[in-house]
This record gives sequence, structure tokens and C-alpha cells, in this order.
Amino acid sequence: MAPSFDPNPAAAAIAADRLGRRPIAPLPPAVRPGDVGQGYQVQFALHRVLAPKLGPRRGWKIGATTKVMQQWLAIDHPCGGGVLEGGLRPDGGSFAAADYIKPMVETEIVARLWADLPPRAGGHDAGSVADAVGSIHPGIELVDDRYGDFAQLGVPTLIADDFFQTGAVIGAPAADWRALDLPALRGRVTIGGIERGEGVGAAMMGHPLTALAWLADTLAAQGTMLRAGEFVFLGSVVAPQPVVAGDRVEVAFDGLGRVGVSFT
Repeated sequence: MAPSFDPNPAAAAIAADRLGRRPIAPLPPAVRPGDVGQGYQVQFALHRVLAPKLGPRRGWKIGATTKVMQQWLAIDHPCGGGVLEGGLRPDGGSFAAADYIKPMVETEIVARLWADLPPRAGGHDAGSVADAVGSIHPGIELVDDRYGDFAQLGVPTLIADDFFQTGAVIGAPAADWRALDLPALRGRVTIGGIERGEGVGAAMMGHPLTALAWLADTLAAQGTMLRAGEFVFLGSVVAPQPVVAGDRVEVAFDGLGRVGVSFT
């Protein structure tokens, strides 16, 4: 029988680089996660290691929900990551750009859950997860390219390290999100008053709640679930945009609202 995988050495190594504000170094073969499942095992262990410094996990992000992002990363599936309390900022708050290696912002739709999403026979879909969603918000995800050569690290290691996640800003909830056509929602991002891109909710696997269903099934396969009170960044409608000190970022979705953050 093959020995069981121990995620703790990899989690400790990644945590040391994260807390030291260093690029994530390639993990030794003896501790490196060998597949996606082991990547999530390391990720959950990493959250426990980082909690004393960065706080507990409060929500989740889904990356690479679009074909463009999957092609950029040379993968064929989305990837999930945790969002820790220490990375959260209020609408109108700020991040220090110097705290990150290569910071970028993403233009996101965010769901906050009012009920758990346990495993479902046959898997979840957009319809089955909708009743667990309490509110929908505009959001800004701060991602940090701390990897260098993606291929050298491998997708399981990117998953282990929360798949670029480093910070998040959540705007006010829509007044009546169930009246919104989520796939048709058009969002745009401006940085320093200049529009950098726009896109629609259908970029997220055809429907933002399809992305939520994907994450619910993915976590179920790892022996856990989405919980009431958690939020999920469902994916970006615009490719990641670089930011530097002095930038003011605003994300706006027609019919959903606006959210902003500054970089000092």
C-alpha cells in the first residue's frame, strides 16, 4: 500500500514564503502535491498554518473559470482557493502595493451563502445552489503572481497556494439579486479613471452560479463543503489588471453596483 500523503511539510514551506513576501519556491519532490486532490489537502493545511498571522478562512475564490484564463495557465479546469480574513478590506479601503510581488485586480461577481451546500447526489448545478445564496455583490479580488514559471511549479502547487489569492473587497448587496440576469450582467474595471476592460457574467462557465456549483462539488470531493455565512468570488469577467501604488480601482456591474479600493 502506498504511504498516505502528508500535506504539512508543503504547507509549512508555502507559508514561510507567503509570510516572508517571497515568490513561492518549487517544492521538493518528496513533499510536492502530485495531483489536484493533494493540492487541496495542502491548501487546507496552509490555511491552518497561516491563521495565526492572517486570520481564519472566511470565504473562497474560483480562478480560471474562463477559457482565456485556462489557456493562459495551460490548464483545462477551474481552480479554487481560500480567502483569509487578513486579506479582506472594506469598500473604499486600501492595500499597500509594496506588500505584494506582482499585484493585479480582478472584476468579480460575489455570492454570499445563507445556507450550507452539502454534497448532492449527481452533483450540483446552477439551480440547486441558488436557494443557498443569500446575496450577490460586486467584488474586487486582489491576486498576486508570486510564481514565476507556472509550469515548473505545477497546477497542484498553485492550488495549494490558493491559486494567486491574496485579498478581497466586497461591495454592497444587490437589492433583489434574483431579478438579475446574472449571465448578462456587464462589468467593467477602471484604474486611475481609465477603463481597462469589461465582460459579462456568462464568462464564468456560462453562468456565475454554475461556477458556484462547480466549487460545491469540488469541495465535496475533498470531504468538506461550503458553509452558511461564507462568500465565494465566482470568477473575473476581465483578465487580471496590474496595479501599482497610487492607483484607485473601481469595479462596476450594470444593475449590481460598484465597489472600489486604493493602492498606497
